[in-house]
Amino acid sequence: MSEEDRVRAAKNQAEPGERLVGLALLLIFGLLAAGIVTAGYLAYRNYAEHYRVEARRQLSSIAELKVNELTQWRKERLADGGILFKNAAFIALARHVLEKPADAEAQRQISDWMGKLSQFGQYDRVWLLDPQGVTRLSVPGGQRPSAAATLRLVSDVLRSGQITFQDFYRNEHDQRVYLAVLVPICDDSAANRPLGVLVLRIDPSTYLYPFLKRWPIPSPTAETLLVRREGNEVVFLNELRFQTNTALNLRAPLDRITRPAAQAVLGRKGVMNGIDYRGVPVVAALRSIPGSPWSLVARVDETEINGPLHERLWLVSAMVTVLLFGAGAGTGIVWRHQRVRFYRERARATEALAASELRYRRFFEATQDGVLILDATTGMILDVNPFMIELLGYSHEVFLGKKVWELGFFKDLIANEHNFAELLKKNYLRYEDLALETHDGQRIEVEFTSHVYLVKNHKVIQYNIRDISARKQAEQALEKTAADLERSNQELEQFAYVASHDLQEPLRMVASYTQLLAKRYKDQLDQDAREFIGYAVDGAVRMQRLINDLLTYSRVQTQGKSFGPVDAHSALGEALVNLASAIEESGGIITNDDLPMVTADRTQLVQLFQNLIGNALKFHGEPRPHVHVSVARETADAAPASGPRRSPSTFWTFSVRDNGIGIEPPYFERIFVVFQRLHGQAKYPGTGIGLALCKRIVERHGGRIWVESKIGQGTTFHFTLPGVV
Repeated sequence: MSEEDRVRAAKNQAEPGERLVGLALLLIFGLLAAGIVTAGYLAYRNYAEHYRVEARRQLSSIAELKVNELTQWRKERLADGGILFKNAAFIALARHVLEKPADAEAQRQISDWMGKLSQFGQYDRVWLLDPQGVTRLSVPGGQRPSAAATLRLVSDVLRSGQITFQDFYRNEHDQRVYLAVLVPICDDSAANRPLGVLVLRIDPSTYLYPFLKRWPIPSPTAETLLVRREGNEVVFLNELRFQTNTALNLRAPLDRITRPAAQAVLGRKGVMNGIDYRGVPVVAALRSIPGSPWSLVARVDETEINGPLHERLWLVSAMVTVLLFGAGAGTGIVWRHQRVRFYRERARATEALAASELRYRRFFEATQDGVLILDATTGMILDVNPFMIELLGYSHEVFLGKKVWELGFFKDLIANEHNFAELLKKNYLRYEDLALETHDGQRIEVEFTSHVYLVKNHKVIQYNIRDISARKQAEQALEKTAADLERSNQELEQFAYVASHDLQEPLRMVASYTQLLAKRYKDQLDQDAREFIGYAVDGAVRMQRLINDLLTYSRVQTQGKSFGPVDAHSALGEALVNLASAIEESGGIITNDDLPMVTADRTQLVQLFQNLIGNALKFHGEPRPHVHVSVARETADAAPASGPRRSPSTFWTFSVRDNGIGIEPPYFERIFVVFQRLHGQAKYPGTGIGLALCKRIVERHGGRIWVESKIGQGTTFHFTLPGVV
């Protein structure tokens, strides 16, 4: 054949390949364009989801902040009334003024009291009523009549003898909205004879309404609503941003389920989408005000929240357009050079095939698995690698030209041609725990795999046989070790229980007889001896406490209840009930975010919260202790765990943060070890097992616990728990 004929033949052979390359380029461009559009859409959707979640979280935080401040404000007003409630000096002055109204000096003194209370307590008027509701003294002065709503409460306040917070009401004389604190004045020296009522009137326009209007970040539509329920209506208590004269005037029926204000007074909490009093779509956070009939709604227009999303949509669209243009230009450049590349790739493919065949041959010769290559049609052995010959001890000739079922050492797997045909129907097979007999009569444990391939349009089978005798021996040894360890753990737990139980009796005897000795011979003992006996009793009691805590620690695994769905918020509430006396004694404040459902042992979860919050109340500094419980959602891969992995794909990271004395970093690991204490018994009593018990509980649930802290700035304990399946 001439050179011209060879070139023409090459062209004829290349043309189908070139057409295929052109079609492939078009397909690639189409896929690339689809990928760009899809990626842009997914990027925008992901941003939008995260943005909306963050906006709702921010709105919820603002609502929680305002609820906390309103609750504190109510407590402060009641505390102002408590200053004069059952105050002997003030009661004596009030009795004197009511019985002798002409005494100018007594009126001046009690006016000074009322004036100071008005000045520092944000009250626009303070006045004294007698039991019949007649105003006897007022600051500022003047005989302005009392509202009928206030006068109706006078007899109830005197009868109850308790400070009363009068909710929002409208004064019929000046048509303004007020609140009031009514303080009963009773004569202790005369069987609590009612003398009168001190009224502390609050003008909400001076503090309360401005506070509700304030928003921590600039916002053209954000607003806070304060509402309460009256019958089948919701009443708006404050002046609104987009409508005037609304306090106690604006009302709405409760059956409008899309209205956030109606949902709030019906008891719903959290964040919702709805329609506000203007008929505008909004996103609202709903909260109730503890200790009051009020509910709070913090809302923002949906248009304000969605504004940045529209900007992001335009940006993503522009980027997608640019990328599509770039992809089209790149495809055109590739198309121009496809002929050169086609031949170049063909040459490279030939070289790669040769290299691949060489690599496979090297692998076939050097692998540490026995390999057989068979003709899938006849079952004839085509090739056998050196390791198979060495493993079984038969020569190369024993294998070649034989059908696989004719080899006696494969009789347990392939006994005849029919079994081979059944085996061929499956492209991949794997068997374990098979035994082969070698040429010298030894039996070895092997793992057998079978793969079916097409080689130059001809079907072949590759058998891989791996010697797993050593692995089986190691597995048996590991199982024996695990069984021994389990038995050892059970014996150790039984020992801890028996030792704890047997040690209780002599300790109780030591404490009882030592106390009996002190009682019987206390008149014959000096001060030192009584102190020594006290030390002995205290030591025995602390030893009993240590033994009980150690017994609890040892029972975490063995006597724990089964896991199930648990409301973490309810578990926290039970823990706070158990800690009620400690909270009251320390003056502590406990707050928390909305807590999720988790998969847990409820009893142990209550104990976990109780130990962590109890530690925070114990190790506090100068300020009153403040503990906050929060939670964050994590994926299973992101949730660190040192125990067994559970099935839920969601983990929750709980955080218990306090404002206590803090912990130095070198002790972060030490505090979770049994009996490890950082402070003396005299300053902070305890056994040193609490945090070790927390760690054991968390690890039983498949999570882990760790601490972050700075000296003087408080401590935060984090722990992970699995979500509900």
